[in-house]
Amino acid sequence: MKNKLSVILFWAVCWGLAEAVIGFVLHFAENSAGILLYPFGAYCLFMAFEKSGKKAVVPVLVTLITAFFKLSNLAFTSPEFHYRVYFPVMAILSEGLITSGLLFITTLVPVQNLLINPGTKK
Repeated sequence: MKNKLSVILFWAVCWGLAEAVIGFVLHFAENSAGILLYPFGAYCLFMAFEKSGKKAVVPVLVTLITAFFKLSNLAFTSPEFHYRVYFPVMAILSEGLITSGLLFITTLVPVQNLLINPGTKK
């Protein structure tokens, strides 16, 4: 469990910091920052999925933690520009959940591998 938690946190921090720092600047500079940031986010999700032993819940957790990182940008924006944080957070959640669903479908993960620690022995 510790290994999976470290994998989740590592890839969530990588994607979250990229979104919070690079995305913060790009979203104020242009409207299509997601085109530049999604490939890195997808890479983080794929790597977390692979490093965790192909547990389908891991990319979902990475996505949720990344969205919380991006919400930290609310502290640095004035209230009239909060939409520039909310919309990217919604995009992160939708990108992450769709990518997680595609990972689940394309790898044909057995049901017993969906949970991180089901508590049963084979």
